[in-house]
Amino acid sequence: MSNSHNRSLTLILIGWLVLILAPAALAQEEAPADDPGVVVDIPEPAVRINPEVPVEVEAAWTFRYLVPTSLVIALLVVVGSIVAYFVKVVRTRYRLIQ
Repeated sequence: MSNSHNRSLTLILIGWLVLILAPAALAQEEAPADDPGVVVDIPEPAVRINPEVPVEVEAAWTFRYLVPTSLVIALLVVVGSIVAYFVKVVRTRYRLIQ
């Protein structure tokens, strides 16, 4: 492809993008600077509903005790595996020469 052909394809592509994206950009409305964002014409509700206070849910015993215990056991297994590997494999590779 020649340089002028590449340039014309690029310009056509940019033109199409501008034509596609320009209406969306122009359609966005900005709030006026003097608008505080408060709507005045809201009628009173017929029935007032008091918001309920959410009750704190206590975690189940399985979550409070079983999960931390499982994590501690898993950590002990990992540390024990590292120590066993060192004792059985790495320690036997090297010997003291006297």
